[in-house]
Amino acid sequence: MAEYNPKIDRRSQTFGGVLSLPKLGLKTEKLSHFHMYWHDVVAGPKPTAVVVAKAPTTSKSNNYFGGVVMIDDALTEGPESSSRLIGRAQGFYASAGIHEAATLVNMNFVFLVGKYNGSSLCIMGRDKTLSPGVREMPIVGGSGLFRFARGYILSLNYQFVMAKIHSKSALSLATLSLLFAILCINCIIVAVDGELQTFGRVLNPTDLGPKKEKLSHFLMYRHDIVSGPNPTAIEVASASTTRNSSTFFGGVVMMDDPLTEGPELSSKLIGRAQGFYASAGINELAMLVNMNFAFMVGEYNGSTISIMGRDALLSEKVQEMPIVGGAGLFRFARGYVQVRTQKVNVTSGDDNLIPELGSLRIHLFTRLVRDHKRTKWLSAIPTNSGGLSDAAVG
Repeated sequence: MAEYNPKIDRRSQTFGGVLSLPKLGLKTEKLSHFHMYWHDVVAGPKPTAVVVAKAPTTSKSNNYFGGVVMIDDALTEGPESSSRLIGRAQGFYASAGIHEAATLVNMNFVFLVGKYNGSSLCIMGRDKTLSPGVREMPIVGGSGLFRFARGYILSLNYQFVMAKIHSKSALSLATLSLLFAILCINCIIVAVDGELQTFGRVLNPTDLGPKKEKLSHFLMYRHDIVSGPNPTAIEVASASTTRNSSTFFGGVVMMDDPLTEGPELSSKLIGRAQGFYASAGINELAMLVNMNFAFMVGEYNGSTISIMGRDALLSEKVQEMPIVGGAGLFRFARGYVQVRTQKVNVTSGDDNLIPELGSLRIHLFTRLVRDHKRTKWLSAIPTNSGGLSDAAVG
């Protein structure tokens, strides 16, 4: 890797400097294709996926809502588990759907062979695991030869293997093998050449038919219900000190919140906010938010945007979180979400908030794979549009 000696710009902070891109050896963006198999073994003598957190109600849920599973799964060149090992899928998936089998997936594909050895791809998205069709998740980054990577994964269930566990005939999922066709834009640093492994090759970007990047704006409302008879957010993990913390530090909450067109919960349902938020502030109420917005209406039905950021939950100011990727019509999406808490209802005799209502304004660039029609809650905005002021939200 090229060495660099950053010079501190007078306008920058003492901890930041301006770098010369050529000195980093940055190259032209190139599109590559990988094909491999992912083996997720959740039972048996050598599982590669283990449950690490869940809510008291998780085991009674039809979709195991709130369950968090840590994985270190084999990525192989062929469908057999004995096939050549290419790498490992390491991370977690969490059941984020109350009424459907939808998981939040956060993982790295770390490669272990050839010139890709030590390089990795970062994946964050929504996966309807048991769906019979092809599914898509965003690639939001990478390291090594995949530095600055962005792209997407197409996955298809290849094989389910059911086995008797401890001589019980009840169905237990022993092995789940997924066929992955990974379409990854190897940005800037990756130089793909004739030395590619058998699981990788170069693609022509025009074959994918992406259209010109477009800036769009959405306005919707998210309802986060943490108690009552029908909560949409449940605690799945905490530390021994969390209950004594004024900021609930260490608490992790899984959510499947409605996204509506208007501020009323009875308003038209646009989609679901599925993922988790975790209290990451000791002295302030600051949340790590990791979620997918899954749209469920019109032409956007089945498309998602992936959001990861920080939210000062009860602040009166407008909060901002990055959009790190998307799937479907929002493939290659980048942008930001601006959110402001509109209303917090506290039920008499209950210390929990029921519900929190937040207005969301979403600005995103996306390379649409086909043209779309505007809806009431979506409008195109000019690229020179500024951000929202506190007064503009709500």
